[in-house]
Amino acid sequence: MHPRTTKVLTHLSKPHISLGGALIIALVAVGIAWQASSVTPSGQYTKAVNASITGVGGATSDLSFQVSGQVVSIPVSIGQKVEAGATLVALDQSSLQATRAGAAANLEAAEARLAALTAGTRPEQLAINQTAVAQAKNALASALQSAYTNADDAVHAKADQVFTNPRNATAQLSVLVPDATLVSRIQTERVALEAMFASWNASLAAATGDPESSVALSEDNMRSVAAFLNDLTVALAETQPGGSIGASTLAGYQSSVNTGRLNTLASLSGLISADTAYKAAVGALTLAQAGATANDIAAQKAAVDAAQATLRGIDVMLRQSVLTAPFAGTVTALNAHLGQTAAPGVILVSIESSGGSKDNALVVPTSSVIRSGGQAFVYVKDAKGAPIQTPVATGLTGTDGMTEILSGLAAGDDVLTFGTTNKQ
Repeated sequence: MHPRTTKVLTHLSKPHISLGGALIIALVAVGIAWQASSVTPSGQYTKAVNASITGVGGATSDLSFQVSGQVVSIPVSIGQKVEAGATLVALDQSSLQATRAGAAANLEAAEARLAALTAGTRPEQLAINQTAVAQAKNALASALQSAYTNADDAVHAKADQVFTNPRNATAQLSVLVPDATLVSRIQTERVALEAMFASWNASLAAATGDPESSVALSEDNMRSVAAFLNDLTVALAETQPGGSIGASTLAGYQSSVNTGRLNTLASLSGLISADTAYKAAVGALTLAQAGATANDIAAQKAAVDAAQATLRGIDVMLRQSVLTAPFAGTVTALNAHLGQTAAPGVILVSIESSGGSKDNALVVPTSSVIRSGGQAFVYVKDAKGAPIQTPVATGLTGTDGMTEILSGLAAGDDVLTFGTTNKQ
């Protein structure tokens, strides 16, 4: 008995009656009802498998695009015989190709970043970081010495001009300041500074190999010197010329002390900046030597995965912009013309199968394929065991009750079947 000629829909197609007699007709009706309602379908699951299939000659497949676009190529005509996989109609891909190029570049950059993280810091970069640390260390040592020198000059060369016995415990201001409390504080500060300079100088001498160890002490000492010079500046501003101190002499004292004060503050700021730069350089070298953390690598792997997914999605869209023959056969209808804007689901090409066979096709029971609203779909079991409606593109319809799946499924997927199957 010869099998009946039937319409086998691929991609998006109009409802047709498939092989299998009344049982299949009933099942299609059930499938349509399921799609129109929210009722969860039931049946037995079987796996999509790779197997040989012998197609029914005379079966017709109506083809339509799943995406919209402008038709730019129609390399076939009605009555032409074509092989499986032959291009029938193609849409403009220029925009997608440009998008794909950008996505491919993003993926390449993400993969390069991941490779760099997993490989660790390059020796050249380590050398750069080590040089930066050495330079920052030298700059810090110079800033420490400059801080001491400027503070010493501000006190011993400039401020001491207005003191008698400035370097011992009897240091006294030699100018008349009306504020006795301020005078007392200034003289106390000056006595304390002399001991401070002695310990500070010793600390710097001992820290020649490790300037960082003297930074905190030096900053504190600079602040003490700055406080002393601020008080002295105020005192000199309150002093009036008289006696042995004329107006020009007093002005010279005021200018000299203020200059020392400004130099001290500038040196303190420079020391803080040099210390910050040194710590940053050491931190950068430490990170470079340690390499990427597990979290850094995991995050970059996720970035690579995302870039790959984007590229795969674009490739799917590129494939969907070309209608190809699902099997060898003859073009029986062609409703496309160049420049046309193709809409999803609108049938453009029909092809009649010449039969034939494939040795390694992905197949499911024909009873698993539901056709409704111009689309073929199956129900696939998800991770929770629930049936999920999944669009598919079909190819050959076999003489043994199996249907070839061209896209939408993978081998091993569990699909619902509603009738008897001849293959597992």
